Amino acid sequence: MPFRFLPDVALADIAFEAESDSPDGLFETCGAAITDIMVDPKTLRPTTERSFSLESEDLDRLLYDFMTELIVIKDVESLLFKEYEVKVSPQGTSLTAVIKGEAIDRERHRLRNDVKAVTMHLFGVKHEGRRWRTTVVLDI
Repeated sequence: MPFRFLPDVALADIAFEAESDSPDGLFETCGAAITDIMVDPKTLRPTTERSFSLESEDLDRLLYDFMTELIVIKDVESLLFKEYEVKVSPQGTSLTAVIKGEAIDRERHRLRNDVKAVTMHLFGVKHEGRRWRTTVVLDI
């Protein structure tokens, strides 16, 4: 997988690193990581689709806002997502996302952790050569 968990970074939180060859892929990988933290993705089906757009001041804040939106949708609509399609603008200040998943089913889904928020601890997007990388710490 293009992300790995960092168990020694925070004890009350969950941290991960993600990377991709594009900002679009980095956002999609972060979505997949959040899903993996909250539920076994093999138990999810892509039966419900949500679309949204976001604007922010820079790519770091845009990624933060994207992950926060996933958490808000989970909290407000009780939806978890399996598939992510994200298009980040060339300026890195806006995106459109199409995400697919389903309503939480406590009988069928193997739930793991309830993510409460994205933290700013260690947070940031780095462009190194041809790769985009980020470190994320989530409050659970």
